[in-house]
Amino acid sequence: MAQWSRSSSHWRRLLLACSITLSLTLLLSVFPMLIQRSAESKGDVSVFHPVPVKRLNSDVIVDTMLSLGLSLQVKSVGWKGSVLSVDLSTDGYGQAEDVWIADLQRLLEFSFVQADNVSRLLVRFVTPVRQAGESDETKLQLIAASDVRKTDSWLSTDLSKLKGEESFFDENWRKRLRLSVSRL
Repeated sequence: MAQWSRSSSHWRRLLLACSITLSLTLLLSVFPMLIQRSAESKGDVSVFHPVPVKRLNSDVIVDTMLSLGLSLQVKSVGWKGSVLSVDLSTDGYGQAEDVWIADLQRLLEFSFVQADNVSRLLVRFVTPVRQAGESDETKLQLIAASDVRKTDSWLSTDLSKLKGEESFFDENWRKRLRLSVSRL
């Protein structure tokens, strides 16, 4: 009888070891799924958190232009005193004035709503033109230019109404934006 209880004890330990092994195996197989669900619910985690620029300066001008998400390529940016000058290339967009106006609106909102030290925004729309001759050099030709000042009264009431191609051709908007257009 003592032998039977010893053998029974042996089977109990073996059964306990098997159940622990099975439990750990199940737990380890479920654990990656739990981690994946947890990661999916959190979404992407930014390492750097963008801070809205309140005061534009030469140290943050490049990062600021990149953060605006402009459709047109920025060819040059100037910052002198409180005047922001931006040249936007229309290459690839042709006469898509709605794209031009959308980028102009983003620049206006940044300059006069978000930043507090821009007093004037000069935007030039340029297109590359290949020069005839030996050099095959490309120069930028001015298509349109805009000159908007922080003191313009319409900025506080009508900036959100600046929409699409119709704003580009509307005489009131041309006056407000001090928009001049050249012919190619």
